[in-house]
Amino acid sequence: MFVLYTIFRVLFYVANADFFPNPSKSIFLNGIRFDLSAIIYSNFPYILAALLPFSFVYKRAYRRICDIYFVTVNSFAIMLACVDIAYFPYVLKRSTADIFSYANIGFDYGILLPLFFKQFWYLFVLFIVVVILIVKLAKMTSTNISEEEKNSFHCGKSRIKILRSSFSHLLFYCMMFFSSVILMRGGFQPCPLTLVDTGRFAGIENAALVSNTPFSILLSIGKRAHIEKHFFSSLAEAEQYINPIHNQIVARQDEHLPVKNVVVIVLEGFSQHALRDTSANMEGYQGFTPFLHELSQKAIAFNGFTNGRLTIEAIPAIFCGIPALFEEIYVKSSFANNYFISPVKILSERGYNTLFFHGAKDGSMNIKIFCSSIGFNQYFGRSDYPNSDDWDGTWGISDRSYLAYIAKVLDTVQQPFFAGILTLSTHHPFRVPKDSKGLNLPNNVHPMMTCVNYADHALKEFFETVSQHSWYDSTLFIITADHTGVGSIPANSDRYVMYQIPLLFYHSLATSTKQSGEMMQQIDIMPSLFSYLGIDIPLFSYGRNVFDSTTFPYAANYLSNVYQLFTPDFVLQFDGNNTIGLYQLPSGIAEGKNVMNDYPAEKQILEQKLKALIESYTTRVSQNKLYMEEKREKNLQMLQL
Repeated sequence: MFVLYTIFRVLFYVANADFFPNPSKSIFLNGIRFDLSAIIYSNFPYILAALLPFSFVYKRAYRRICDIYFVTVNSFAIMLACVDIAYFPYVLKRSTADIFSYANIGFDYGILLPLFFKQFWYLFVLFIVVVILIVKLAKMTSTNISEEEKNSFHCGKSRIKILRSSFSHLLFYCMMFFSSVILMRGGFQPCPLTLVDTGRFAGIENAALVSNTPFSILLSIGKRAHIEKHFFSSLAEAEQYINPIHNQIVARQDEHLPVKNVVVIVLEGFSQHALRDTSANMEGYQGFTPFLHELSQKAIAFNGFTNGRLTIEAIPAIFCGIPALFEEIYVKSSFANNYFISPVKILSERGYNTLFFHGAKDGSMNIKIFCSSIGFNQYFGRSDYPNSDDWDGTWGISDRSYLAYIAKVLDTVQQPFFAGILTLSTHHPFRVPKDSKGLNLPNNVHPMMTCVNYADHALKEFFETVSQHSWYDSTLFIITADHTGVGSIPANSDRYVMYQIPLLFYHSLATSTKQSGEMMQQIDIMPSLFSYLGIDIPLFSYGRNVFDSTTFPYAANYLSNVYQLFTPDFVLQFDGNNTIGLYQLPSGIAEGKNVMNDYPAEKQILEQKLKALIESYTTRVSQNKLYMEEKREKNLQMLQL
């Protein structure tokens, strides 16, 4: 099994080499500890059962049970390793126990699984071959000693020799037990290996390479019950640094525009790189997103950051100000039903018609259920769309057709309205939709970028249509993305580029782009929107109002047990206990220049802020306090006004 784990680490690296530009031999050597740990963890019951110092272990039925366990567990481990070879580019981390929650998340597996098997058929073949090898290995190592052979084992021996033999067997069993425990722990160090250690041994950029998928999943099982982290003497002390309670929303002062309606467009898998990439190597081509690029010149175009790596992490961040700062997906966790007065609910109670559009099937990723729970009064999915011929064959209704449909629906909605839109045509497997006929799309680039160009055309046509409607000049459009996607960023991108997304505030009558370039994260959107609308009501959100100059600009996210806090000048990386890196932006991470020891004051300030954010968030989520405790009743009363 150790040889197989080593082979799969090499295969994982070969398939994803662009994400690990400078691997060292020490990464593969340190990987041995994690491999041995995972192997012993998963096979520990087999080892204990197969080596018991009793005669019944030689019975054929007993050996067969042991062999079935060995084959089943190790085949499953290899299957998970195969999955991560293909899945890693999309999430940029080893899978953890939360992967099993996807089974109930609403994906149309009958359609998607055949597509994945078709694209990654070679992994399926590899898996079958390895399972056959594991079966043969089990047969080779199985001691098929019959009961008669076992009885004859002691024939002719004196009682003393039998006792000596039994004692030796028991001693051997104890030695194997303690050796297994040491290997599971990863050595003789005081604390056993954990997921955090992957970054310590290889640096966070290579953490996925030094680890293995079975280890990552085994060590994350059962780690959800207690998520609270404490660094301060009290929650009140922590929230002196970063406070989610907005007692007052400072109104935007720069321009006073007629704003009745709001449309938030969340683009699937877009990145800042895709927005600004003009593909100079393609003669005469003006970029993949010429329309969006042109629109950004007329908008407040922030330096946008995503708070997570998944769509179902982005929706709570954008519409609720809830970041993704622990492994479990909030929407799928037991905390999803926590009491919470969402900004969408506030808008709904203040007279806004609240609508959400997503062209996938209604149960996709639990988005419909979550949108309903946070205050969207109407949800429009694939089942509501009038023409099934526009289905893209995988995820839902193609963006070009669906955005045209949304434009028609919005023209029938009573004002004021607040609409959320989530696109889907730039999602894997990056099929160019049927309704792209007539569009001059690039075909000699990554298929994701072809779909990005298609989505840009769809956006252009959407804006051309709605600009003719009476409500257009009184509508604020917020355009952002759920996360960056494979193909929309360079394969060897660092942890700065991989989180940069478009984030625009566009109003057709606006002339000021004063705050363009300022750092803004997804959880900042709703507090900033309230400021733009002039809504001054107590609000709970971990984001800041970017139009309030007194606020601290930052962006926070979490990946593979490492927290990151971005500021305009630095990014601090924290493993949950200690700061492991401080890099100057924008190039410090890519260059690998850790300046943690050169800027002790900056390190201390940012570490305190990040610790405060982690403690406040994990404590409030765990204790169901995502609200202003002393103002809960007052908020409920104000919502009725």
